[in-house]
Amino acid sequence: MADSGTVAVTFYIECTQTKPGEAVFIVGSSTELGAWKPEDAVPCATTAKVFPNWTSEKILLPASVGKVEFKVLVMKADCSKPGAARWEGGANRALVMPKTNGGQVQLGASLSWGLPEVTYRTKTDESAGGGGASSSSRTRTGSGSGPMARVETGVHFAIDETGDGIADLKPITSFNRLRSGTLGMPRTSSAHDGMQRRSSRHLCIGGDGMLNTEMSRTPSLMLIDEMQLEQDCKVYEEKVAKLERDKLNQMQRRMPSGSLLESMKEIIESADKNKTVMLQGFNWESWRAGGGDWYSVIGKKVELLTNLGITDVWLPPPSQSVAPQGYLPSQLFNLDGSKYGTQASLQSLIKSMHDAGIRAVADIVVNHRCGDQQDSQGRWNQFTSGMTARPSFAGVMDWGGWAITLGDKFSDGTGEHAPGKYDGKFDAAPDIDHANKKVQQSISIWLRWLQLEIGFDAWRFDFVKGYSAEFVGLYCKKSAPAWAVGELWGDMQYDDNGLCHNQDRHRQDLVNWINATDKQSTAFDFTTKGILQEAVRNCQYWRLKDKDGKPPGLIGWMPKHAVTFIDNHDTGSTQRHWPFPDDKVLVGYAYIITHPGIPSLFWDHVMDWGEHHRNQIGELLRVRRESGIPVDAPVKIQCADQDLYIAEIGSPPALRVALGPRHPGDPDGNYWKNGPAGPQFRVWIHKESPPAPAPAPAPKESPKSAMKKNSPKDAPPALPAFNPITVDGTKLTPEALQGMSKKDLEALVGKIDPVVQAAKKAAASK
Repeated sequence: MADSGTVAVTFYIECTQTKPGEAVFIVGSSTELGAWKPEDAVPCATTAKVFPNWTSEKILLPASVGKVEFKVLVMKADCSKPGAARWEGGANRALVMPKTNGGQVQLGASLSWGLPEVTYRTKTDESAGGGGASSSSRTRTGSGSGPMARVETGVHFAIDETGDGIADLKPITSFNRLRSGTLGMPRTSSAHDGMQRRSSRHLCIGGDGMLNTEMSRTPSLMLIDEMQLEQDCKVYEEKVAKLERDKLNQMQRRMPSGSLLESMKEIIESADKNKTVMLQGFNWESWRAGGGDWYSVIGKKVELLTNLGITDVWLPPPSQSVAPQGYLPSQLFNLDGSKYGTQASLQSLIKSMHDAGIRAVADIVVNHRCGDQQDSQGRWNQFTSGMTARPSFAGVMDWGGWAITLGDKFSDGTGEHAPGKYDGKFDAAPDIDHANKKVQQSISIWLRWLQLEIGFDAWRFDFVKGYSAEFVGLYCKKSAPAWAVGELWGDMQYDDNGLCHNQDRHRQDLVNWINATDKQSTAFDFTTKGILQEAVRNCQYWRLKDKDGKPPGLIGWMPKHAVTFIDNHDTGSTQRHWPFPDDKVLVGYAYIITHPGIPSLFWDHVMDWGEHHRNQIGELLRVRRESGIPVDAPVKIQCADQDLYIAEIGSPPALRVALGPRHPGDPDGNYWKNGPAGPQFRVWIHKESPPAPAPAPAPKESPKSAMKKNSPKDAPPALPAFNPITVDGTKLTPEALQGMSKKDLEALVGKIDPVVQAAKKAAASK
């Protein structure tokens, strides 16, 4: 005979997968659970206080259905995009209805997203129908013997049968893991041996036998050590992030790329360009150093880099390469074949960098690739991946002649596309066809593997003039870098007198490339490098101002997407293809560190040129941080003569810099204080406004006299402080106003007052 009773089910779910505007839902096989339609799923609710615990409303299910299958999903809280719902993985959960004897049974089910275990508690409501068991906290379900009979539901339920007639709800698996320390917070010790606590929060059961989520999230204040709790939370967050990265790494070949990327974006935080400072962590000869383990050399410098304020380190190409420097890569997955060290050493370095809050930037060399086998005609156009540990990656980077652009000397004619119209040529290795969909897919998978398996955070794209910018944008969209930068090194304009003053065409090429990536990538500001090194070498500081009064490089047009630098492994180091003058390197750093854009430092200048040199660069970085100038700070160039350049950066001005052999004079001492200085450069930083002095106590009134006394002329009243402004070439400060005549002040008011009135009217209309 069919059971005519009902089961009132309440779901308690622990889920941290939601984003703002999303909620957790239960969907299942019965109509009450939406019949597997996300738009009809049962919503769960949470609050800021109890998050990540979610609770559903009470759902009445007929006991006659026997078994209900269900799953947890996450989607928009208003159900506006059911097609974009994210379903938890694994098999469907199954819930077999307990016997009700014609009455009503309350069932509380507690579970955690992605984990198969379900913890539950039942309670019979005698008033809901006949024949039910007693409605009390000592619940009996079914007809089994003992204080509570086990209900078979088809999945594993953890029931604690203590013998006192109360079926206590055990913590769900994630709480067990937290307590044991195998996943999350380590056990917190107590000074009192008699108080062995395993957690500062507890699961509490209400009088109705259901889980009280509010109380369960309430800390037991008598047991909390706040400092220890903060430490525990940090450890827990780091372990959860690592576990999430590891899980995605294992799942990446079995998950849709869209879902994978969404999950990756949650664990890879976008870089704040206002605070980003990059160091190129190698030079052309670094592969020779460290006994074949350059990564360990960098690892020993991590603390020093942290103290300098470095946020990102650009590491050398990580893959096996025909050339030891890494720029003729072959087996892209073979990181043990690198001359800079093993994969394990690289992963250890990146972990130590992450522990110090430093991101790892990978050097991505994909314009070309060297074949490691020949075809039947003797052409080196057969490629193997070098991946041996992950069967699911089989064939990902195993290419043939079809992956090479048509017309290339390594091509066998089976490719799909010729090089793009503006693609530069690289003769030393096969030119890869990035328009080929399989090539795009392979490179995207490799990039995600570098993130999830190795730990890289950001990309530096090598030789981007060899393939279309749209593919750099695609690869950024198909991975989830914290940020990216491309190396577009083009020719500058020269005439009979040398480097032309106007380099707008050169920086326009950089702007066009950035826009063609859909602004997914920044670019190295080669325009600024070329102009700056010419200016300091020949004492031609007039070069540092364009026809519009702005900086003449990319930072004058697109500072948010400009990465400024002095030298790199190509322009400097032992290659010296286009070196910055050695005796003016600090002058160069004084410019790029105080100006907008993202500054990039070179390893040699920071690590190999002595402590004094490093300290000077460190001081420049310090004043940049203290000034708080953003990546796109405005630049007001006050002087750009043959032998002197002066600019104020920020709004209001926060940094002031002077370059060149001529003495710049002293700025307003009430506004500026001295910063770093050296041969042919000086920097000032804006003084913080001092706190207003406490008012002096009022003097006691002296006895009045019948005779009026002569007194000196009253002192001029103090003027309110304001930031200096310039009118008709005159810098105005409170002190300057005090020294002006009444006639001059009235003339000044006549000039400024109409502007002020117009500004007020414009503001009122907004």
